[in-house]
Amino acid sequence: MPVRDDGDMTAQPVDDDNADDPVEILRVLPARFHEQFLAEYDAAVAGARRPEQYRHLHQVLRLWRLRAAAYSDPGFEARLESARGGPGDWTPIEQVVPDWAGRVADARRRRGGG
Repeated sequence: MPVRDDGDMTAQPVDDDNADDPVEILRVLPARFHEQFLAEYDAAVAGARRPEQYRHLHQVLRLWRLRAAAYSDPGFEARLESARGGPGDWTPIEQVVPDWAGRVADARRRRGGG
């Protein structure tokens, strides 16, 4: 059966942009964070060889893409300093999340840290 070309375009992108591409993350990420990113990326790639760890690689890339966007913003450092030492009323996490200690202990057990 002959294929008819009626001039319609498909919805497929010409070039497959992937925001979580490690090359793109490195391009946006300030240089002082490259070593940390590459170390975490290498560990995630090594772990992704095991099927149960494959999603972790995607999580690492997504987190670093978001960090790269934040870290590269010109006002990031000022906002960070303001948040660290700024005035304000602070509430300990234990008061906000009553079972916080149990959640931390569970997370450590899952990660093999005790």
